[in-house]
Amino acid sequence: MTKTAVATANYTGLVLAVHPTLHGFGWVLFENTANPVAWAIVRNKHTHHERLLASFRRLLAHYEPAVLVLEAFDSGESRRSARIQSLCRAMLREAEVRKIERRVFERETIRAAFARFGAMTRSEIASVIAQRVDSFAHRLPPRRRIWNSQDARQSLFDAAALAITYYLTRPHAMMTVV
Repeated sequence: MTKTAVATANYTGLVLAVHPTLHGFGWVLFENTANPVAWAIVRNKHTHHERLLASFRRLLAHYEPAVLVLEAFDSGESRRSARIQSLCRAMLREAEVRKIERRVFERETIRAAFARFGAMTRSEIASVIAQRVDSFAHRLPPRRRIWNSQDARQSLFDAAALAITYYLTRPHAMMTVV
């Protein structure tokens, strides 16, 4: 696991958002929409399911989040590989065992949450996050071109978008939040 930006435990009501990728997963821990507590990209050269799951378990044990948020991974719209689907299911089971609230958002729900800021694509959503969350401004990856592979930093922004969507879709969410 890579070193986190802030290694602090014992927060209450933390929201952990995780975005699995081909080579690991990006994660962000928020205590509110504009305050990420910690974040990292977990990379596993051989992408062994058990090693990634062990890293995830360490995250849960260290930070004790109240909520786990993932993007829908097995719906018709999702194009996630069988390996990533299996990893996501294992993450949800692990959170359930620890009695952590679990939320899974469809891509369309994420887009709808960010539409109020004029952002619909992953790149536009990442730009909105970079503008509104100071800690992420210098981490914004360049806009992806069709011939480029995905920048690993995009997984941080995808995870952040999940956490912010969680906050924005709560019943008492304010329109100006982020």
